[in-house]
Parts: sequence; C-alpha cells; structure tokens
Amino acid sequence: MVCLVMLSSSGGSGVNLSGKMFTLSSYGRLVFYSPYEYSPWVASTPYQTRGYAYSTSTPSYTQTNTGTTEMSSPSTNIRTPQPTTRSPTTYPWSTTRYPWSTAPSTRGVSVCLRYITDSQSDSIFTLSPSSQYLRLEIGRPQSYALTFNGYNRVYLPVYLKLWPYLKPSMWTSICLTVDNAKAVVQMFRDSDMSSRKLLNNQYVWSGERVMDFSNFEGQITDVQVWDYPLRYQEVLYYMSNGGYGFYQGSVLSWSYISYSQTGRTLLEDNYDLQMRKSNRKLGQRNHLKGGYKSRKVFLFEERKREQWKKEM
Repeated sequence: MVCLVMLSSSGGSGVNLSGKMFTLSSYGRLVFYSPYEYSPWVASTPYQTRGYAYSTSTPSYTQTNTGTTEMSSPSTNIRTPQPTTRSPTTYPWSTTRYPWSTAPSTRGVSVCLRYITDSQSDSIFTLSPSSQYLRLEIGRPQSYALTFNGYNRVYLPVYLKLWPYLKPSMWTSICLTVDNAKAVVQMFRDSDMSSRKLLNNQYVWSGERVMDFSNFEGQITDVQVWDYPLRYQEVLYYMSNGGYGFYQGSVLSWSYISYSQTGRTLLEDNYDLQMRKSNRKLGQRNHLKGGYKSRKVFLFEERKREQWKKEM
C-alpha cells in the first residue's frame, strides 16, 4: 500500500482582500479565480500535478491524528513521484477548450501585483494555467522572464527610469502588459520599465480568469488583471497605489476575488495595516497614561489649595 499525505485546502469566494496579504512558502499553493466561476480545486476525476501521478481508481481517505488526510490506493495504480521538467500543469476544471465564460481577448492582457521576496530565481505566477498560459519568473538581476505558448521565452530587463518622483516602498510593484494587436510585451517595476519587446510568435490570451502562485516564497498582495494592455497612465495609477488615479482590474480585482489555498500559506493583514493598528494601540495607551497623570496633578493641586486655605 502506498500512501500520500494530502494537505487540506481552504479559500474564499467573492471576498474583498483590501488591506490583506498572503504569505507563501515553497510547500504552499495559491490560486485566484473569478467569483463568477467554480473553484478550480473542485474536480470529479484525479489529475496529474507537480510530478505526482494519481490513481485512476477511487481512492480512500483516512483521518490521521495530526489532522492531515491520507489517501491510499492499490500500488499498481500509483507510482512514486519523480522529478519532472517545468511544464504547464494539467488542471481538472479544463474539461473543454474554453470552460470559462470570458471569450478570448483580442486586445491583450495586463497583470499587476505587489510582492516581497528574498529569492532571485522564483516563479511569480502563471496566468491561465490550463490553456495558453503566461508564466512570469524572476530571471537575472533586475530582469524578468516571460514564458508563453509552452516554449517561447522573452527576457525583460527593467532598467529605464519612467517615474523618478515615485516614492520607494517595502513592496515591489510590477505590471506586465501584452498587446495582441502589436505583438508587443512590456514590463514595469516601481518607477522603472523595460523596453518594448516584440514577440517572435503571436500570443492571444485565452480569457481563462485563473492565476496560479506556486513555487513562490514570500508575500503577495493587490493582484489585478485586465483584458487589455494598460496605458502608461493606468500603470502609473497602480504604481502610485491610487495616488494619481483610481485602478481596478476588469478581469480579476483584489477587492472582489475568489481564491483557493493549500499547503503552507497564510492570509493576514498587510504590513501597512499592522503598523497602523500598532500605532493606534500605542496612541491609546499613551492617552490613558497621560489622562492618569493629569488626574494625579489635578488632585495634588486640589490638596495644595485646601492646605493654603487652612493656613490662611
């Protein structure tokens, strides 16, 4: 009998994640999807993912003392996990060519998000993982690598200063824009941008409103996706965190989104909100201490007045 430990999954549907962030480890996985679609983790048939070949027979599940769930099946139907090359993951919800409700975009696609990581070679995200996917990775220093159509790759070094007046932040803010009509891709990071790169092969985004974060270690927040290439002004709205104008993804928006998480992931208040709460508590304590001191001074002065009156 061969057993695999299955980590429990959780998530939320149609939630507002403003002021929140996710912390991910290399053992965790996070998937965002449209609130108007079913959870990508819902599947009636086993599937192959991350080098594990699951049994085609119906597995049995047992609850362990540690709170995890073990899946057992006949050893003839399951093999030992083997290292695999990085390839698009087969997802259980892609039962037809376009199972999602959004038609393929003829204009393009844009993805913006903020992250914190100390890794220099992580995959950041995969957009539309079960179809014509886009995978963004941290490449060489000050550079990103974009993989599309399965085998095409383009490097996007970000070194051109575009908005020198933007204040630096603890978060790294990035935007990726793909223009289908011009076959052009461009990368933005904080106040800098890459040059515009022509794609060797035409890429047309399928319209699948799913983003997969796996093999990423760090924090992510404020994920936004549009079904068209953003203009520089719209990218500036995002990079300034709304300081120069309002922004909201037309396909996926951080203020109304669904997600599924499994493995080692954590959802909590982002750093800015945690600091504001700490400062608020500190101010309340100082206020209470100051009020107590003022009360002691007032009583002391009252006793002094009473003593002066008696002496007079």
